[in-house]
Amino acid sequence: MKPDEVAMMNVRSYRAMGSLCRQRAVFDPKNSEEYFGQAERWDHLAEAEIAAHFEECNAAGSKASSSPPSATQSVA
Repeated sequence: MKPDEVAMMNVRSYRAMGSLCRQRAVFDPKNSEEYFGQAERWDHLAEAEIAAHFEECNAAGSKASSSPPSATQSVA
């Protein structure tokens, strides 16, 4: 499995867990504050996974574009 597939699977899992926590909060009002806190944590993990993935992609892209042109590439 490719790293970006793994990252997106993680994001989907984190989002699903957040959604489940929000649903539990609705059906269990006495503990809703705890469930909403857990949902926020899962959402934070999903955002962190997305940010890490794009940072990795941008780093890989900048390495490729910063390499010197080869003999077959024209320099403008």
